[in-house]
Amino acid sequence: MKRIISIVLTVALAATLFVGCSCGQDKKIDKEAGYDVDKYIKLGKYTGFEYDIDQKKFDEMLADKTYEATEVSRAAKMGDEIEFSYTGYIKDKKVKDLSQDSIAAETDQKDNAVYLKFTNELIGKKKGDTATVKLSGKEASKISNTNKKYTDDVTFKLKVKEVSEVNHPKVTNDWVKNESNEDVETVDEFFQVIETELDDAAMADVWQMAVDKATMTSWPPKLYNKVKEEEEADANYNADQWDMSLDEYYAMNGDTKESLEKEYMNQVKSTLVMWEIVKEEDINVSAKEIEQRYNDLYVELKDDDTIKTLADVKKEYSKAEIKEAVYLEKAQKFVYKHSTIKKTYKIHNNK
Repeated sequence: MKRIISIVLTVALAATLFVGCSCGQDKKIDKEAGYDVDKYIKLGKYTGFEYDIDQKKFDEMLADKTYEATEVSRAAKMGDEIEFSYTGYIKDKKVKDLSQDSIAAETDQKDNAVYLKFTNELIGKKKGDTATVKLSGKEASKISNTNKKYTDDVTFKLKVKEVSEVNHPKVTNDWVKNESNEDVETVDEFFQVIETELDDAAMADVWQMAVDKATMTSWPPKLYNKVKEEEEADANYNADQWDMSLDEYYAMNGDTKESLEKEYMNQVKSTLVMWEIVKEEDINVSAKEIEQRYNDLYVELKDDDTIKTLADVKKEYSKAEIKEAVYLEKAQKFVYKHSTIKKTYKIHNNK
């Protein structure tokens, strides 16, 4: 299955930015985009942002990369991860919209106040044990599968499916080589991966700042359709990897019709901002850069069943698709390079 989004967002490209006069660039870019870009978007601020890659961001990434969970038979305690089901009832009637067959949450997580209430109630419980939690409609609305708003109180019945002990081992050369999921062998290489990914995440956040500052008056229907097709293709690919249906994959990620539509529109706006910055800064893409992107994409996809050679990649992705991906990367790098990025974290190895 074709992986469309990955060529835009995940393949690294060492590209030099060529900028200068935008004279004569407008018509060329409109032709490549397939529509009059100026008709739909007006840029706001897109340089000069301030962004701090702080200790919290480093610690969260390190915790994610060193996360280990081992199932235990004992009762859950603080620091464990609990997998559980929950069923919501309003006036003794089951509410499917407020029910999940399986959710995993750490007992000390801070991302979801409702799940924290659930896990607090499950501390001291073993696999198979149950508990009941009552929430206001306002609280329950925060975990609605469809973003529906509730006013009545909701009774949740919980059941423990699994208790796992969570550990974050010390980062050593032996752990990196044998236990980490990174294709590296030393502590230094492991932390270089983290720093690169922190930079990538920061660039994505700063790019979103530029997108948010722009004003989209309307949008080309064919761009919306293209974005939706790409997003759904990527979701289908990931669902296949998890051996899930598309609906099951969306449910696992908490995606709803409303949240997906919001993401589609954000991608539409991002694309329009990209084309407009390409115009304004006279960003160009060479044949050599397109070929390099094909090679990078081949390295990423060569283990897929349908990709055996570089020629297979070129059959799967047109030059226009690849060129647009390079345009986006270069526009993002331009915005990032012309912003103030601070790094205030200290590296540690979970000592």
